[in-house]
Formats: sequence, structure tokens, C-alpha cells
Amino acid sequence: MFFALIYEMDWCVMKTRLVLLFSFMLLIFINTTECNAMPTDEFEELRNSIRLSYADSPLDGLKFVNALIETTDLTLEQKIIVTNYKAWFLLETEQLESAMETIVKYMNMVSQSNEKDLMYGYFNISGGIYARLGLYEEALAYYRDAMPFAQSRDERLVYQTENNIALIKLNLKRYAEAAIAFEKYRDYAHNNKQTLNESFASNNLALALIGLKQYPEALNIINQAMRLQTQFDYTTHLAASLILKGKVLRFQGLLAESESVLNDAFKLIETKQLESEQLNIILCLAQTYEAQGNTDKALDILASVEAYTLNHAHFETQLSIAKLTAELYEQKQSYAEALSAYKQYSLINEAILTRQAKVNLAKALAEADVASKEVRISELTRAEQIKATKADAFKDLTIVVSICLVVILFGSFIAINSIDNQKQTLAKTLEQLSDTQNHVIEIEKIASLTALVSGMAHQLNTPIGTIVTASSLIDDYMEGLEEKFKARELSSKHFHKFITDTNSAKELVISSINRLAGIVEEFKALNVSIHLDKPMSKIQLPSYLKHRLAPYSKHLGKQIEFKIHGDEVAITSYPTILSDVLKTLVINSCEHGFIHSDQGVVEVTIKAFTHVVEITYQDNGVGINDEILHEIFTPFYTTNLGGNHLGLGLNVVFNAVKYNLRGKISAESCKHGARFVISLPIDARLIDDTSY
Repeated sequence: MFFALIYEMDWCVMKTRLVLLFSFMLLIFINTTECNAMPTDEFEELRNSIRLSYADSPLDGLKFVNALIETTDLTLEQKIIVTNYKAWFLLETEQLESAMETIVKYMNMVSQSNEKDLMYGYFNISGGIYARLGLYEEALAYYRDAMPFAQSRDERLVYQTENNIALIKLNLKRYAEAAIAFEKYRDYAHNNKQTLNESFASNNLALALIGLKQYPEALNIINQAMRLQTQFDYTTHLAASLILKGKVLRFQGLLAESESVLNDAFKLIETKQLESEQLNIILCLAQTYEAQGNTDKALDILASVEAYTLNHAHFETQLSIAKLTAELYEQKQSYAEALSAYKQYSLINEAILTRQAKVNLAKALAEADVASKEVRISELTRAEQIKATKADAFKDLTIVVSICLVVILFGSFIAINSIDNQKQTLAKTLEQLSDTQNHVIEIEKIASLTALVSGMAHQLNTPIGTIVTASSLIDDYMEGLEEKFKARELSSKHFHKFITDTNSAKELVISSINRLAGIVEEFKALNVSIHLDKPMSKIQLPSYLKHRLAPYSKHLGKQIEFKIHGDEVAITSYPTILSDVLKTLVINSCEHGFIHSDQGVVEVTIKAFTHVVEITYQDNGVGINDEILHEIFTPFYTTNLGGNHLGLGLNVVFNAVKYNLRGKISAESCKHGARFVISLPIDARLIDDTSY
């Protein structure tokens, strides 16, 4: 409306007001920008407040940073620094998905800034995220990418980055390289009187030397570190050093000394409530008890670990605890408990893989969101450019009118030429928008593929884990039988027990293999690019549907009444595929709609139009929640997780209708029961399938 009024004004007045309005808005923008910029000294005080808040509690620091981002006016560089704190705090509180989303936004902000060395924060925190996920090769790549930016800033960041790289190499068992880096960092910290960093580096150096089996050297480093930690009251580091010392003594065969040192560590951890070291001390004590041959004592202390609570910060220690528990139970021939422990080991692995997939998906979605926002910003920028071009054109026309009529005519020609240029600009803009839209679609496809792969991995993990566990048990049974045979202690009772146990494990393997085969067959059904052996044929819909649905009146233990009515119409399509689609919908009704009843009614309505026919399938079951209607055709989506359902049935139906029958299918909201509407062409041969 504003611009419509401008066009009705006198041209001279309009141009004058437009120029004044633009100047006024420019002054407001400049003044606002200058007012919003926080002074450097004030911002440094703010950063100190953020650090103090984090020192009290990482969660308090996170709340403080979120409040700053939402309420405080900051420059772009200041926002980048505060966002870096937010990503760091999210990482420290194990909120890795949110940390990944935040660091992607951080990277986009840095790309708009002149301070490119701030990109260090992106690579450093990304490396930290992947290290927490146990993806050490990816973490190593990010930390290496951070090094050039660290070198352009200061020496402290260079040593910090080298230490991060060394920690990753330690986890990758590249002990020699890690030991060199830790020794260098320890010397740097010592020379600069950074006692906390010196303590941290000493413990890591000891770990690397243990990996190299240089036990005397490791023990010497640990003793030096303990003196430093005692002097400065670094209790957590002291507990870690005691655990390392107990581990070295165990490797040297000094089991009594190892037990004594570890008990001291255990008391310190209990007294000071050092939760970060609790799992580690339990594992090391259990390993020492095992080395002493005291299996029962080892199992007792392992039993103190909360079995079904995954601590993401210490998942590798929990895996070691679950594995050691299973091995100890096997030694005692308590196979049921051993199987339970192996199952816990499998569940921890599954949780780790799921978390890795979620974080990678969060990164893909965040990158897609950033790309989408960049497109919108680009569109707004182009709109402002078009407005500026129009304003310049009006200004030129005003000057021309004030001179003479001839110049007005000349100006009109310029205006027409300017409009042509604008049309060309708009055409190019539309082309760029189309390219950008295709790019966003590709990103969404990648995100969908990630979800598909994650779902498939989740479905396959349990039977594979069962097969691995059962196979391990069979190997153990074979070894036990062989030992008894060699010792000439094999009796018919032993052999009968071996056959019984092996058959049980074999049944587990066969059951899991059948489950895997079923999953693969259902997954293969997702592929709609299949060769159709039978050609299309004419189908008399009402009679065909009655004939095909009649056998399912007693299906899956349900008594189903079919009501088929509507227009008498014939279509040309694939009868078998149409039959399979309806069969799947009936199965869906039986398994989900009639779950609380043994009887049900399915009503099929046929309505013919000029070029298409509409088939409405509706049951009187429990129905579908409106909130999940848009999800039900998604692969691996199911509301019956405990019923061995993969969630592929309706996705296969969707693909069959769209790509084979060349039609459309949708789920509609309905007060009573589930309602599906299938739209099929009268003659599918006339539909160009290249568009699918």
C-alpha cells in the first residue's frame, strides 16, 4: 500500500520524499549500529563473568550465555566469541547434538567476519565433539585443521592444540607420538609455572609410557606427578595418578602392592566424591582381583556399577567393565549371567552408534538450515538492490522533468531500458533460486538417507549381536569339551550337556539369521525400480476388489467385513501390485487398527473422474493420531516398536502407488478409524513415468 500511494504522488514530491526517507533510515541505522556496539573493556569484563559462571557450574555458564545471546546487543565478532563459549559449555555438559548445531552456526558467523582466525574455535570444538563420540580419526582431522589458526594467534593455543592431538593419538594407540607431545607440553607448562597443566600432562605421559610397556619410566613420572598434585591439592589428578600407579604395579606382577594403592585411590574417590574417576577405579580394582585369581571379589565390585545407565563421558570404561564381567562369568561357567553381560556390552555399543548418528544428523540439518537462511538473506539483498535501482531511476526522471520535455522523453527511454535490465536480473535471480532449491533438496535427501541408514543399523544390531554372542558361547563349549576330552574326563553327562547347550546357542543363531533375512527382504521391498514381468491389463475395479479382498475376511485372527461400493469403472494398470497394496492396508488395519478387537469393518469407495479414479480405503479401528499422519509413510516409522515391526509396510505401499501404479496416496484425518485415499490414472500407459 505504501508504494501504491507513492506512485499516485507528484513525481517531484515523490522523489524528494524518497531521498529524504532513505537518508533518514540510513542515519538511524548508523546511529543504532554505533549505539549497539559494546565497548571493548566492558566486553572483557563480560567474558570474565562468563568464565566465573562456568567455574561455578557448566550448566550455570550455559544459562548465562544463552541469556546474553538473547538480550544483549553485541557486534558480530562479540557474538562469535559468546557463541564459541556456548558451544564449549554444551560440549562439557555432554549435549553434543546442540553443541554441533551451535558450532555450525558459529562457522557461518565467522565466514561473515573479517576475523578469520576465529575459525580456530570451529575446528577445536568439532574435534572435541568427535572425540567424545569415540570417532578419533575424525577428531584428529579437525584438530589438525585447527593448528594453522592456533599458530596465527598465540603460543598457548599451539601447545593446547598439540596436546589435543596427542590425546587423540593416545586413544588411537599411537603411544610413541603421544609420549613425545605430552613430554613437550609438560615441559612448557613447567617452564611457565602452569602447575595444573603440568599435572595433567604428566598423567597423560604416564599413560603413553604404559602403552609402550615402559613401566619403570611410567612409575617415575607418576611419583613426580603425585608430589606436585599433593603440593597444590589437585585431588582429582591425584586420584587418577594412584589408579595409574596401581595399573603399573599390576603389569609388573606386584599384585598386593597394586591392590593397596588402588584401595587408597578408592578411599580418596569415595571421600572427595570424585564421580569422574569412580568407573575407572572399579575397573582397575576388578582387573587386579582377577589377576590375583579372586574372581568372586572382582565380580562383587563390578556389580556396584549401575548396569543400564550409560555414562557417555566414560563409555569406553563401561564397555571394558561389561566385557570383563562377561569373561569372569564365563570363567565361573555362569553362562546366563555372561550372556546378560554380553547383551549389556551390545546395548552400550548400540547407544554409542545411535548417538554418533544423531550428532551427524544434527550437523547435516544445521548445515541445511544455515544454507536456507543464506538463501533468504540473498533474496532480501536482491530485493533491496531492486528498490535502490528504482529509487535511482525516479531521481533521474525528476531531474529530466525539471530541465525540458525532450529530456523527459530521453529519460523515459532510460527508464524502459532500466526495466528490461531489471527483468534480466530477476530472470537470473529466479535461475539462482532454482539452483539453490535443488541444492537444499539434495541436503534433505542426505539427511533422509542418514535417518534410513541409522534405522537399518538399529534393526540389524540386535540379531547380529545375538549371533556374535551365541557363536562365542559355542566356541567356549567346544573348548571346554576339548579340554575334558584331552584330560580324559569326558563323560556322557558332559557330552549331553554340551549337545544341549550347543543346540540352544544354535537355535539363537538360526533365529537371529532368520530375523536378519526377514529384515533384508523387507528392506529390499523399498526398491521400486524393479522389472515387472506381467504387462498392464484392464481391471474392472468393483468386482476385482471384491474378489481380491474376500480371502482376507478372516485374516490374522480377525473377522473383517468388507463393504465395497462406488462407480463402475475400469482402469488399465498392474493388477498384482494393486492387490498387494490393498493387502498391505488390510494387514495394517489388523495389526494396528483392530488391535483391541477381533472384528472390524473396512469400507472401500470408488469414485471416477475424467482422467483418474479415486479409491478411498477406511476402517473402523482405533485410527491414526493427526500429529503423525505426515510420518507414517517414512521408512522405519512404526507405533508398534515391540512387535517386530520394521515400519516399512506403508513406505512400500507409497513407493508402489507412486512409482509402479503412477498414482498418489495420502492418509487423511478421520474421526473414526484410518483413512487412505489412492488416486490412480484411468490408463497408466499414458502417464510418462520419467517424471517419477
